[in-house]
Amino acid sequence: MARLPGEIDGRRFLRAMARFGWTVGSQRGSHRKLVHPDRPDFLIVSFHRGLGRNIVRKVLRHAGIDEEEFVKAL
Repeated sequence: MARLPGEIDGRRFLRAMARFGWTVGSQRGSHRKLVHPDRPDFLIVSFHRGLGRNIVRKVLRHAGIDEEEFVKAL
């Protein structure tokens, strides 16, 4: 089982999410709103330094993305 890194760079995270169809809909300060064309909901992610493992897990759970698939997309 592939394990999530301790911290993921924001650009790397966005590239991986784009592979699953999520794009940046808008930005306000350091918070980005990720939208998906097939889903009515959205994700708001804060990009200060890097994204910690627990934050990434919560976002992936909400987005319905498996951790192993996400690690492969990194």
